[in-house]
Amino acid sequence: MKILVINPVGTDVWNESDKKIYESFASGDTKIDVVSLEDGPISIETRYSEAIAVPKIVELALELHEEYDAIIVNCCADPAVDVLRTLLDKPVIGPCEASLALASLLGKKLAIVTVSKTGIPIFEELVLKYKFDKLVTSIRAIELSVPEIDKDLGRTKALLIKECKKAEEEGADVVLLGCIGFAGLAKEIEQEVGIPVIDPAGVAIKVAEALVSLGLMHSRKRYFG
Repeated sequence: MKILVINPVGTDVWNESDKKIYESFASGDTKIDVVSLEDGPISIETRYSEAIAVPKIVELALELHEEYDAIIVNCCADPAVDVLRTLLDKPVIGPCEASLALASLLGKKLAIVTVSKTGIPIFEELVLKYKFDKLVTSIRAIELSVPEIDKDLGRTKALLIKECKKAEEEGADVVLLGCIGFAGLAKEIEQEVGIPVIDPAGVAIKVAEALVSLGLMHSRKRYFG
């Protein structure tokens, strides 16, 4: 199968590294292409940046989707996912929604740890939208912007461990890393925290593969044009 990953940002600086991360989770016969917007925000951490990116994501997906079996929008704010589901007859995956669904199989008190605090209201609204508000007990931030994540990876990991431990102390039994920029770090963080830590990229690709393999797609009763 072929899966298209859309980076909803106006830079291709992460395309190659994201492709390698997705391929590390994917089945051997899954082909993955990662593309980014021709122009757009450097990251999606506010409603404004999301609003700028959404029409550009839709335009790019409509241009490229025909040769792919599924699409992943590569951001935990799940921008444009609902819109694309109304337009395309193939699975469209938002990493946040997919990760929350999987996390609910592993525990019943979930936490999200994201980047800057400006993203917390976005996740609060997503949790309500996806009807996980009775399960998500904590939404925390490490106070780094997305471009800062890999500038000092040791510091990033330390901050993630600190906030994940705080979430666990507040009662969480599963933590979702709420930024694709954290992809590849979950297992290392999990070893320090002691509860399951969800990698949104890993979940997104495995859910996409599962839906394609099972011949399933979003319901037209819910997502209609």
